[in-house]
Amino acid sequence: MKRSLALVVLFFFLSANATNTLLSPFSKVSVLTCNPGTESYAIFGHSAVRVRDSVTGVDVVFNFGTFDADDPKFYQKFLSGRMTYSLSAGTFADFLPEYRGGNRIVWEQVLDMTPQEKQQIWDRLLDNLKPPNSHYKYDFLYDNCSTRIRDGLQKIYGNRWEIVPQTPRKSFREQFGAGFAYNAWTGFGIDICTGLPADKYPDANQQLFLPLNLFDALAQSRAKIVDTTIVYDFSKPAARASIDWTAPLTICWILFVLYALTLFAEVRYKRHFRAPDSIIFGITGLAGLVLLFLWTMTDHRISRFNLNLLWASPLNLLLLFRPQLKKYYLPVLALLVVYLLVVPRLFDAAVLPLTLALLTRMVRRGERTLADQGAGSLSSTPS
Repeated sequence: MKRSLALVVLFFFLSANATNTLLSPFSKVSVLTCNPGTESYAIFGHSAVRVRDSVTGVDVVFNFGTFDADDPKFYQKFLSGRMTYSLSAGTFADFLPEYRGGNRIVWEQVLDMTPQEKQQIWDRLLDNLKPPNSHYKYDFLYDNCSTRIRDGLQKIYGNRWEIVPQTPRKSFREQFGAGFAYNAWTGFGIDICTGLPADKYPDANQQLFLPLNLFDALAQSRAKIVDTTIVYDFSKPAARASIDWTAPLTICWILFVLYALTLFAEVRYKRHFRAPDSIIFGITGLAGLVLLFLWTMTDHRISRFNLNLLWASPLNLLLLFRPQLKKYYLPVLALLVVYLLVVPRLFDAAVLPLTLALLTRMVRRGERTLADQGAGSLSSTPS
C-alpha cells in the first residue's frame, strides 16, 4: 500500500513538473538491462531507463514494459494480440528489489551525454509519461521495452551511435530462442506458436528487440556511448548441468519411445489400442486449432504462416473417426521428418520426436485398414 501511494505521488510530481524540471550538470542517464529470469514474462530480460540527479534529488526509473494485469479484458487482449503496454515511472529503490528477489543480474550503463542531451531525454520521457502518449500497442519483435529505448536514444545521438551488426547473422527465432533455457515449457509454447515472420533476419537496428542485444549495441559502439557500467549481481551459483527429465525435449522423446513400444506390442500380439490414438491425435488436433486461431483471428504477426500446422493439424481430430485419411497425411509426416533431420532451424527440437510418435500411429492405422480390407475381401469371395 505504501509503495502504491509513493508511486502515485511520484506520478503526479513528475506530471506537474514536466515542463519546468531542470537537471543539474551532475545528473546521469542510464540504461538498465536485466538478465532473463525463470518467470514466463521474464525469459527475455528487460530494459529500462534511469535518470538520477544528486542535486535535485531525482532518481526515477522509466519502464516501457508496464501492463495492467487487473484489466477485466486482459486475457482477451493478450490472446488477440491487442495488448496495450505503457510507460510508467517509479523509484530505483522500488525497481531493484524485484531482481534481487529473482536472483537476477542488473547492468546499469551510465551514458556519455552532454547536459543538453540529458535534459532532452528527460523532457522526452516526461512527455511520453502523459496520457495518452504513454500507451502503445505491444509487438514482441518490433515495438517493446527495448526498441522504445533504442528509438529514443537514436533521436538523441543521431549518427553518433553506429550499431554494429551481429556476426554471424541470426534470425529472430535463433536470437530469442536463447531465452528458452530459463523456462523450457514457456519457450516450447512460444516456439510452437511462432510462424515464418520469426525466421526473418533482422537488420542491425531490428536486432535490438532483445534487452541483451541493446546492452551489447551500447557497449560495442564505435563511438563512446557508455561512460561506466555498474553491475548489481544478485545471481546464485548455477547448479551442475544434468539431464532435465521434465524438459519438453526429454518428455517428447520418452513419448516417442512409449508409442514405439506400443506399436511393437500391437504388431506382436495383433491387437489395436485406441487410447494412444485418442491422446496424440486429440492433443495435436486441439493444438492445431489454437495455431490456426492465432494465425487467422488475432493481431499476432509473429504467429502467421506457422509451419507447425503440418504436424499439429486440426485435421488430426478427423483421424479419430476417419482413419482412411491417413494415406494423405502419412507422406506429409514422412517428408517432415526428413526435413527436420536436414534443416531443423524452423522447428523446435521437440517437434521431431512428436512427429515420429505421430508416424507410429499412422503406420499402425495403415496396417489395421489393410487388415480390415483383406478380411472384407475374403468374406465376399464365393465358395
